[in-house]
Amino acid sequence: MKRLIIPVVIALGIACVGQANAAVETYTVDLNGYAVIGFVGNSPEDFARAQRQADSWEVQRHLMLKPQSIKAVAINQSQGAAMSQADLRNAILTAALAKSP
Repeated sequence: MKRLIIPVVIALGIACVGQANAAVETYTVDLNGYAVIGFVGNSPEDFARAQRQADSWEVQRHLMLKPQSIKAVAINQSQGAAMSQADLRNAILTAALAKSP
C-alpha cells in the first residue's frame, strides 16, 4: 500500500504545478529583430502570476541569462472586457514602451 501512495502523491503534485502556470497566456510581438513577450492574466491572481513571470524574465535578461533582444511585460486583462488581438498587441507594446530599459 505504501508503495502505491508515494507515486500517486508525486503525480498529483506534478499535475498541480502544471496547472498553476496554465492560467497565464503568453503572446509574442515581433518588432523587426526585437521582441516583446506579454504575459496576460485573466483574473487578479493570474495577473499577479503574470507579473512574477515577467519580472523573473527581466531579471534573467539583465543578468545576461536571457536574450537581450526580448523584453517581457505583464498585461492585466481581469477587468472583464475581452481584448481583440489588435488591442492585446497594442497593450503589450504600450507596456513595453512605458517600462524603463
